[in-house]
Amino acid sequence: MFMDIVTNQIVVSVIVASVICQIWKFIDKSFRKMKLDWYALVATGGMPSSHSTFVCSLAVSVGLVEGFLSTIFFLAAGFAVVVVRDAFGVRHAVDTLARSVNEIIRSKRLGVAELLKITGHTPVQAVVGVIVGIAVTVILHFAFYYP
Repeated sequence: MFMDIVTNQIVVSVIVASVICQIWKFIDKSFRKMKLDWYALVATGGMPSSHSTFVCSLAVSVGLVEGFLSTIFFLAAGFAVVVVRDAFGVRHAVDTLARSVNEIIRSKRLGVAELLKITGHTPVQAVVGVIVGIAVTVILHFAFYYP
């Protein structure tokens, strides 16, 4: 069973794309801070969107394996659209609200903990996540699985 999982094209593509995305995030944040930022390997938010990478890799992998006209592909693609839209829509709005609340907390010296500052993505971060997810999946498919 373990070999079935680690050789499954869909599982491998999604994991590799997600790892590449998180490594990119680690390198980007470490470079910006001028020191290694290990938290970036598991953090949400930032460039690129790991949520977008994951769901787009999943949808494209399912399409390549099961067919782009299959019901399961349409389910995965619909799921991807909702998650990507949420990554830069609702979650980005929450970031804006959190910044405003934190400003009030600081200015009024309320003495309460500030809210998490980065949970969502800009549209560019979401789009780059989409591109990473699709590109990694297609490259892996044609490099290792194409008959």
